[in-house]
Amino acid sequence: MPRADGNRPRRAARRSSRVALVLSCEHGGNQIPAPYRRLFVRGRRELDSHRGWDPGALELARALARACRAPLVATTTSRLLVECNRSLDHPRLFSAFTRTLSRDEKERILARHYHPHRRAVETAVRRALRGADCVIHIGVHTFTPVLDGRRRDADIGLLYDPRRTAEPIFCEVWMEALRRVAPGLRVRRNYPYRGWTDGLVTTLRGMLPPARYVGIELEVNQTLAAGPAARRDAVHGALGRALALILAR
Repeated sequence: MPRADGNRPRRAARRSSRVALVLSCEHGGNQIPAPYRRLFVRGRRELDSHRGWDPGALELARALARACRAPLVATTTSRLLVECNRSLDHPRLFSAFTRTLSRDEKERILARHYHPHRRAVETAVRRALRGADCVIHIGVHTFTPVLDGRRRDADIGLLYDPRRTAEPIFCEVWMEALRRVAPGLRVRRNYPYRGWTDGLVTTLRGMLPPARYVGIELEVNQTLAAGPAARRDAVHGALGRALALILAR
Protein backbone atom coordinates (compact mmCIF):
# COMPACT_ATOMS: atom_id res chain seq x y z
CA MET A 1 0.00 0.00 0.00
CA PRO A 2 1.56 3.33 -1.08
CA ARG A 3 2.57 6.01 1.36
CA ALA A 4 4.02 9.45 0.85
CA ASP A 5 7.16 9.24 2.94
CA GLY A 6 9.97 11.56 1.97
CA ASN A 7 11.45 10.96 -1.50
CA ARG A 8 11.03 7.18 -1.44
CA PRO A 9 7.28 6.53 -1.42
CA ARG A 10 7.44 3.13 -3.12
CA ARG A 11 10.02 1.72 -0.74
CA ALA A 12 8.14 3.12 2.24
CA ALA A 13 4.95 1.60 0.88
CA ARG A 14 6.46 -1.87 0.95
CA ARG A 15 7.51 -1.47 4.57
CA SER A 16 4.12 -0.30 5.80
CA SER A 17 1.81 -3.03 7.05
CA ARG A 18 -0.64 -0.91 9.00
CA VAL A 19 -3.06 0.71 6.60
CA ALA A 20 -6.67 1.54 7.46
CA LEU A 21 -9.58 2.36 5.19
CA VAL A 22 -12.40 4.82 5.88
CA LEU A 23 -15.30 5.35 3.50
CA SER A 24 -17.66 8.28 3.32
CA CYS A 25 -20.67 9.19 1.20
CA GLU A 26 -21.63 12.86 1.04
CA HIS A 27 -24.54 12.57 -1.41
CA GLY A 28 -26.18 9.31 -0.37
CA GLY A 29 -29.80 10.50 -0.57
CA ASN A 30 -32.20 13.26 -1.49
CA GLN A 31 -34.11 13.57 1.76
CA ILE A 32 -35.36 16.93 2.95
CA PRO A 33 -36.09 17.31 6.70
CA ALA A 34 -39.69 18.21 7.47
CA PRO A 35 -39.06 21.85 8.51
CA TYR A 36 -37.68 22.63 5.03
CA ARG A 37 -39.99 20.70 2.74
CA ARG A 38 -42.01 23.83 2.04
CA LEU A 39 -38.98 25.17 0.18
CA PHE A 40 -39.05 22.23 -2.24
CA VAL A 41 -42.74 22.09 -3.14
CA ARG A 42 -41.76 22.72 -6.76
CA GLY A 43 -38.38 21.07 -6.53
CA ARG A 44 -39.19 17.36 -6.90
CA ARG A 45 -37.57 17.11 -10.32
CA GLU A 46 -34.34 18.67 -9.08
CA LEU A 47 -34.31 16.51 -5.95
CA ASP A 48 -34.67 13.33 -8.01
CA SER A 49 -31.96 14.37 -10.47
CA HIS A 50 -28.19 14.28 -10.05
CA ARG A 51 -28.45 17.80 -8.70
CA GLY A 52 -30.19 16.50 -5.60
CA TRP A 53 -28.03 13.46 -4.84
CA ASP A 54 -25.69 10.81 -6.29
CA PRO A 55 -27.92 7.89 -7.36
CA GLY A 56 -26.30 4.58 -6.49
CA ALA A 57 -23.54 6.08 -4.33
CA LEU A 58 -24.79 4.84 -0.96
CA GLU A 59 -25.31 1.27 -2.19
CA LEU A 60 -21.82 1.30 -3.69
CA ALA A 61 -20.29 2.68 -0.49
CA ARG A 62 -22.02 -0.02 1.54
CA ALA A 63 -20.77 -2.72 -0.83
CA LEU A 64 -17.19 -1.47 -0.50
CA ALA A 65 -17.51 -1.27 3.28
CA ARG A 66 -18.64 -4.91 3.38
CA ALA A 67 -15.94 -6.09 0.97
CA CYS A 68 -13.16 -4.37 2.90
CA ARG A 69 -14.68 -4.51 6.40
CA ALA A 70 -14.24 -0.77 6.67
CA PRO A 71 -16.23 1.91 8.50
CA LEU A 72 -18.62 4.04 6.47
CA VAL A 73 -19.95 7.49 7.32
CA ALA A 74 -22.85 8.60 5.13
CA THR A 75 -25.50 11.27 4.92
CA THR A 76 -28.79 10.99 3.05
CA THR A 77 -29.79 14.65 3.29
CA SER A 78 -30.00 16.24 -0.14
CA ARG A 79 -27.15 18.42 -1.30
CA LEU A 80 -29.83 20.93 -2.29
CA LEU A 81 -30.44 21.67 1.39
CA VAL A 82 -26.73 22.05 2.10
CA GLU A 83 -23.73 20.73 0.23
CA CYS A 84 -21.69 18.59 2.64
CA ASN A 85 -18.87 18.26 0.13
CA ARG A 86 -18.16 22.00 0.02
CA SER A 87 -16.36 24.31 2.40
CA LEU A 88 -18.21 26.94 4.43
CA ASP A 89 -17.03 29.74 2.15
CA HIS A 90 -17.95 27.99 -1.10
CA PRO A 91 -20.52 29.95 -3.17
CA ARG A 92 -22.58 26.78 -3.74
CA LEU A 93 -22.72 25.64 -0.12
CA PHE A 94 -26.42 26.48 -0.29
CA SER A 95 -28.56 25.89 -3.37
CA ALA A 96 -31.07 28.16 -5.09
CA PHE A 97 -33.70 26.66 -2.77
CA THR A 98 -31.93 27.68 0.44
CA ARG A 99 -29.65 30.54 -0.52
CA THR A 100 -32.12 33.24 0.46
CA LEU A 101 -32.77 31.90 3.96
CA SER A 102 -31.78 34.07 6.89
CA ARG A 103 -28.36 33.76 8.43
CA ASP A 104 -29.84 32.19 11.57
CA GLU A 105 -31.73 29.58 9.54
CA LYS A 106 -28.61 28.72 7.58
CA GLU A 107 -26.69 28.33 10.81
CA ARG A 108 -29.34 25.91 12.07
CA ILE A 109 -29.04 23.86 8.87
CA LEU A 110 -25.27 23.77 9.20
CA ALA A 111 -25.49 22.74 12.86
CA ARG A 112 -27.93 19.89 12.20
CA HIS A 113 -27.07 18.61 8.73
CA TYR A 114 -23.57 19.75 7.73
CA HIS A 115 -21.19 19.84 10.66
CA PRO A 116 -22.30 16.46 12.12
CA HIS A 117 -21.40 14.59 8.92
CA ARG A 118 -18.06 16.29 8.43
CA ARG A 119 -17.13 15.86 12.09
CA ALA A 120 -18.09 12.18 11.94
CA VAL A 121 -15.83 11.61 8.93
CA GLU A 122 -12.92 13.42 10.58
CA THR A 123 -13.47 11.44 13.79
CA ALA A 124 -13.49 8.14 11.88
CA VAL A 125 -10.25 9.06 10.12
CA ARG A 126 -8.50 10.13 13.33
CA ARG A 127 -9.74 7.04 15.16
CA ALA A 128 -8.35 4.82 12.40
CA LEU A 129 -5.01 6.63 12.60
CA ARG A 130 -4.57 5.51 16.20
CA GLY A 131 -3.89 1.98 15.01
CA ALA A 132 -2.45 2.59 11.55
CA ASP A 133 0.50 4.23 9.87
CA CYS A 134 -1.71 5.59 7.12
CA VAL A 135 -5.43 6.00 6.45
CA ILE A 136 -6.97 5.76 3.01
CA HIS A 137 -10.14 7.84 2.96
CA ILE A 138 -12.37 7.26 -0.06
CA GLY A 139 -15.30 9.57 -0.66
CA VAL A 140 -17.79 7.58 -2.76
CA HIS A 141 -19.70 9.45 -5.45
CA THR A 142 -21.46 8.88 -8.76
CA PHE A 143 -21.72 11.13 -11.80
CA THR A 144 -24.38 11.71 -14.41
CA PRO A 145 -23.42 10.20 -17.80
CA VAL A 146 -24.46 13.35 -19.68
CA LEU A 147 -23.86 16.90 -18.46
CA ASP A 148 -24.76 20.02 -20.43
CA GLY A 149 -25.30 17.89 -23.51
CA ARG A 150 -21.89 16.21 -23.34
CA ARG A 151 -21.50 12.51 -22.71
CA ARG A 152 -18.80 11.52 -20.23
CA ASP A 153 -16.51 8.83 -21.65
CA ALA A 154 -15.59 6.90 -18.52
CA ASP A 155 -17.08 4.28 -16.23
CA ILE A 156 -14.97 5.12 -13.20
CA GLY A 157 -13.02 8.19 -12.17
CA LEU A 158 -10.35 8.28 -9.46
CA LEU A 159 -9.76 11.78 -8.13
CA TYR A 160 -6.61 12.77 -6.24
CA ASP A 161 -4.18 15.60 -5.59
CA PRO A 162 -1.01 14.98 -7.67
CA ARG A 163 1.03 17.08 -5.23
CA ARG A 164 0.57 14.47 -2.49
CA THR A 165 2.85 11.66 -3.60
CA ALA A 166 0.90 8.70 -2.25
CA GLU A 167 -2.40 9.64 -3.88
CA PRO A 168 -1.43 9.17 -7.55
CA ILE A 169 0.47 6.03 -6.59
CA PHE A 170 -2.58 4.60 -4.85
CA CYS A 171 -4.79 5.39 -7.85
CA GLU A 172 -2.28 3.82 -10.22
CA VAL A 173 -2.25 0.63 -8.16
CA TRP A 174 -6.07 0.59 -7.94
CA MET A 175 -6.32 1.02 -11.70
CA GLU A 176 -3.93 -1.87 -12.26
CA ALA A 177 -5.99 -4.07 -9.96
CA LEU A 178 -9.20 -3.07 -11.76
CA ARG A 179 -7.65 -3.96 -15.10
CA ARG A 180 -7.02 -7.44 -13.77
CA VAL A 181 -10.44 -8.07 -12.26
CA ALA A 182 -12.55 -6.13 -14.80
CA PRO A 183 -10.56 -5.30 -17.94
CA GLY A 184 -13.61 -3.90 -19.73
CA LEU A 185 -14.09 -0.96 -17.37
CA ARG A 186 -13.01 2.47 -18.60
CA VAL A 187 -11.11 4.03 -15.71
CA ARG A 188 -9.72 7.56 -15.82
CA ARG A 189 -7.76 9.68 -13.37
CA ASN A 190 -9.02 13.09 -12.21
CA TYR A 191 -12.13 12.73 -14.36
CA PRO A 192 -14.85 13.94 -14.65
CA TYR A 193 -13.63 16.39 -11.99
CA ARG A 194 -10.26 17.49 -10.65
CA GLY A 195 -9.21 15.86 -7.42
CA TRP A 196 -7.66 18.94 -5.83
CA THR A 197 -10.66 21.27 -5.92
CA ASP A 198 -12.86 22.09 -2.94
CA GLY A 199 -14.26 19.06 -1.13
CA LEU A 200 -14.20 17.16 2.14
CA VAL A 201 -11.03 15.24 1.28
CA THR A 202 -9.36 18.55 0.38
CA THR A 203 -10.28 19.94 3.79
CA LEU A 204 -8.87 16.88 5.54
CA ARG A 205 -5.66 17.13 3.51
CA GLY A 206 -5.16 20.50 5.13
CA MET A 207 -5.46 18.92 8.59
CA LEU A 208 -3.36 15.79 8.17
CA PRO A 209 0.14 15.09 6.81
CA PRO A 210 0.46 13.33 3.42
CA ALA A 211 2.42 10.50 5.03
CA ARG A 212 -0.64 9.60 7.11
CA TYR A 213 -3.69 10.66 5.08
CA VAL A 214 -4.53 9.66 1.52
CA GLY A 215 -7.74 11.27 0.31
CA ILE A 216 -9.38 9.85 -2.82
CA GLU A 217 -12.74 10.59 -4.40
CA LEU A 218 -14.26 7.68 -6.29
CA GLU A 219 -16.66 8.66 -9.08
CA VAL A 220 -18.75 5.97 -10.82
CA ASN A 221 -20.94 6.51 -13.86
CA GLN A 222 -24.60 6.34 -12.86
CA THR A 223 -25.36 4.04 -15.80
CA LEU A 224 -23.43 1.44 -13.79
CA ALA A 225 -23.93 2.52 -10.18
CA ALA A 226 -27.68 3.08 -10.54
CA GLY A 227 -28.35 0.92 -13.57
CA PRO A 228 -29.67 -2.63 -13.99
CA ALA A 229 -28.94 -4.92 -11.05
CA ALA A 230 -26.50 -7.14 -12.94
CA ARG A 231 -24.34 -4.20 -14.08
CA ARG A 232 -24.56 -2.56 -10.67
CA ASP A 233 -23.52 -5.72 -8.84
CA ALA A 234 -20.67 -6.30 -11.31
CA VAL A 235 -19.13 -2.89 -10.74
CA HIS A 236 -19.63 -3.19 -6.97
CA GLY A 237 -17.82 -6.52 -7.03
CA ALA A 238 -14.98 -5.32 -9.25
CA LEU A 239 -14.27 -2.22 -7.20
CA GLY A 240 -14.51 -4.12 -3.92
CA ARG A 241 -12.26 -6.99 -5.03
CA ALA A 242 -9.64 -4.66 -6.46
CA LEU A 243 -9.63 -2.48 -3.36
CA ALA A 244 -9.45 -5.46 -0.98
CA LEU A 245 -6.55 -6.90 -2.99
CA ILE A 246 -4.36 -3.82 -2.74
CA LEU A 247 -5.17 -3.20 0.92
CA ALA A 248 -4.10 -6.76 1.71
CA ARG A 249 -0.59 -6.23 0.28
